[in-house]
Amino acid sequence: MLSLRAALAIVSTLLAVGGVGASADGGFGWIHGQTPAPAPAQQLVAPSVSIQLPSRANTLEGRVREVGGRPIPGAAVRVVEGDRIHRSVPTDEQGGFRVSLSPHLSGLLQEGRLRIRVERMGYAVVEQPLQPTGGYLDFTLSPAPIALEGFRVEAIPAECRGDDPEGAARRLWEVARSHHPGGMDTLGVASYMLARVDTLPLVNGVTPTPEPGHMEAGQRGSAPILRMGWDRRIQRSGYAFPVRRTDRSGSYASWSYPPLEADMAPHFGTDLFGERHYFQLQDDTGSGWWIRFCARDDDAPHLDGLLRIGPDTLIQEARWRIRTPDPDEEAGGRAVFPPQGPDGKAPPLLPMESEVRANHRGTQTVTRIQWFEDWLLAPGDSVPFLPRRPDERAGGRR
Repeated sequence: MLSLRAALAIVSTLLAVGGVGASADGGFGWIHGQTPAPAPAQQLVAPSVSIQLPSRANTLEGRVREVGGRPIPGAAVRVVEGDRIHRSVPTDEQGGFRVSLSPHLSGLLQEGRLRIRVERMGYAVVEQPLQPTGGYLDFTLSPAPIALEGFRVEAIPAECRGDDPEGAARRLWEVARSHHPGGMDTLGVASYMLARVDTLPLVNGVTPTPEPGHMEAGQRGSAPILRMGWDRRIQRSGYAFPVRRTDRSGSYASWSYPPLEADMAPHFGTDLFGERHYFQLQDDTGSGWWIRFCARDDDAPHLDGLLRIGPDTLIQEARWRIRTPDPDEEAGGRAVFPPQGPDGKAPPLLPMESEVRANHRGTQTVTRIQWFEDWLLAPGDSVPFLPRRPDERAGGRR
């Protein structure tokens, strides 16, 4: 555990000199009673995998399949350098992927500094070095079933009635949010995306592991006025408002939640978020920090959760639980943000992948997993226009 005094010293140094590099992991963690440092994924090397680059310069192409040959959609294919993720794309319905390498990454490739990592919830991770030679990448992932224990969200301890005594966590959050571009309240945002929705019955209070499912290609975006509307609603009545939903069994009471996993994710770096929450330095992961946040006012629907801050003091990840009066749907989410670009600029606080869950009627879990392409930002009061993609396949990135 990093001491508060040590953290203050580190933050003061970061304020003076800044930093470079970023890291993120692709695991599907959740909020528990203790800070969940990401568990190291099991590293398996498929004997049949030959890691080579195709003859076309600056491009990686390949596919990801199960041992029996069935394609795996929605697997995360990442180009990494140490702990830093440079590129991350999901596989399409046929398990295919295509990754473009910038001149900067091509230079790192020639130096032998890049690796390729393939991850999918329910499978063992495969990671191999990239070599600057031609070839098609064919990955085979072995099953490694995991229980979705995250839905059994344990209570975070209640002792959260102020910032930590020396203010280290709030100062660290201030440094982190200052790096990410602001001014989002005047911009329309939009992104191509892949989404997968699973509705699974609860078995003894636990959600079973879903089978690989269908991925839907689509778009996500919002205009400034929509996000400002959510800000006003949060100020007035908190992070959820009551609604009625209908299924085959009839109508039932539920809640509507702000899209913190998508175009509302910049909220984690706003004045409003800072005003509504206390911050406490929870842990030092060895490559950054975990900041715990909790509500100043817990009378209305509110958040508690964790922010992961990288060694370069960029916000890498947010995890949250939404606390509401009855019906408590144990709703929550997770958003992973992109790393610093090759140009050294910090990205906007918009996710590259996310997950949200809610327990409806206490009998089933609805889980939505989303993968986003590069977000388009444009000034104005409307959603930016996304041009037609040259490749309309689900997950195609061109």
